[in-house]
Amino acid sequence: MLEILIATKNPGKVKEIKEILSDLPLKIITLPESDRSRVEENGRDYFENALKKAKFYGDKYGYITLADDSGLEIDALNGKPGIHSARFLGENTPFDQKISEILKMMQNAKNRSARFRTVAVLYLPKSGKVYKAEGIVEGSILTSPQKREGSGFGYDPIFKPEEFSESFSMLGEEVKNKISHRSKALKNIKEIIKSELLGGSEMVEIKINGKRLPANKYVYEVFKSVIFALLGTLKNIPEIETVEITIKKDDKS
Repeated sequence: MLEILIATKNPGKVKEIKEILSDLPLKIITLPESDRSRVEENGRDYFENALKKAKFYGDKYGYITLADDSGLEIDALNGKPGIHSARFLGENTPFDQKISEILKMMQNAKNRSARFRTVAVLYLPKSGKVYKAEGIVEGSILTSPQKREGSGFGYDPIFKPEEFSESFSMLGEEVKNKISHRSKALKNIKEIIKSELLGGSEMVEIKINGKRLPANKYVYEVFKSVIFALLGTLKNIPEIETVEITIKKDDKS
């Protein structure tokens, strides 16, 4: 099974990523609690920050690594806090305090438009390949926080996405994971994983005595070891004359 390391120590982000990738045949690996290393996110943009994290942990642990960098861009504040969103007022400052300061800065702002942006990076340490995906959700900054316990994190309580009347936090994880910036980026990464690492839409056909047993290669990758063990057994059964595996692309490939 494909193993992917999530390069974050944020439990809320880990939960969100796991839920979005839950239907893929992946083993999601998280950073060990004993890992005290820190990656200085001093890149010029979200991509550079995400790549730094992915490369650092990917090279350290040897796994394919998924990292991302996100930011809240507020038009009235000239795009701030942007790539400095997590470090605004200091990395260890509680988000309630960060939110309070932002609302003070926007006290007289008429334009409250804003957006969340995420850039996700998938890094393959053995080959050095890097895949990138971006997600953006437009919205506005509320005049006061709307927070539901156990749902949303970071600046979610003050961000209202377009076409909704409540904050990200109030919408709950299920809705947020369908429309958020991170979910959009991760869904693009998900397609990359499926097409580049899990075989995409190619089809695998297993024939036993000429009878066809079709299976998507995406499924085949999960059961590869089982299939080969089965084939090893079948070839020793006198009644079975031929066992074939062919790979072909479907019409949409």
